[in-house]
Amino acid sequence: MSIRASFLDARNAFWLRGCERIGHEPQLRGRPSMELEGGSIRIGDRFHLASRPVVSHLAAGPQGVLEIGSDVSIAHGAAIASFQLVRIGDGTQIGPYVIIMDTNFHGAQGDQSVEHDCRPVIIGKHCRIGNRVTITRGVSIGDGAEILAGSVVSSQIPPGVCAGGARARILGRAGDAASRWDSAAAVLPELVMNAFNLDSPVELGAGPADVASWDDAGMVRLLAAIEDHFGVALDRAVVESAQSFSDMAEAVEHNRHSVMGPRS
Repeated sequence: MSIRASFLDARNAFWLRGCERIGHEPQLRGRPSMELEGGSIRIGDRFHLASRPVVSHLAAGPQGVLEIGSDVSIAHGAAIASFQLVRIGDGTQIGPYVIIMDTNFHGAQGDQSVEHDCRPVIIGKHCRIGNRVTITRGVSIGDGAEILAGSVVSSQIPPGVCAGGARARILGRAGDAASRWDSAAAVLPELVMNAFNLDSPVELGAGPADVASWDDAGMVRLLAAIEDHFGVALDRAVVESAQSFSDMAEAVEHNRHSVMGPRS
């Protein structure tokens, strides 16, 4: 083993000190925030954790157990806290700015212990969690499931499905592009029609300038409909700068197929 490799191993072990178990070959990018208040964090082999450019936070409360399997990767800006049990299965990939907590903290008042308001979070093996996903207490996500970016998961997700939306629901099979509710070019004209109370779907070659009733309220409705239907949060500036609805549809496709990253 080279001197550099030995130094990196020692550094990574130092930043993960206090964990009950650390597997072989952990790889850290940046310095994570680790909070252990009597609980335990158990990490499998070949763990990847990014804390650059934004720090990731891992925490285990007084009775909490955070179990992370082997070959798990967590991107920057993650916030994962266990006051009872959070388990992440082998091979799962977690995108940036993901929040996973087994409590809503409403029990942390006065002398009342926060663990009274907890329900375990179980994430299966080989799942893919997109960026800015929030996973709430009591949720279980089955093996091989995909959660699209910007989703809020508050109910059970079966194995092998693709789910997304502000309240995540099943959109089809994981890894199946067709499961994500058809192409944006096919669906967007109807979403625009509903958002702006038009009599018929718009033409893809037309644009916002061709819709007489186009206004901020309608745009908000359209953005919400896009997020709800495709499971992606489209930036308002993208909609405002689109010359045509075809351009808008391409932006939706780019976002929904890129947020999960390339498949291995």
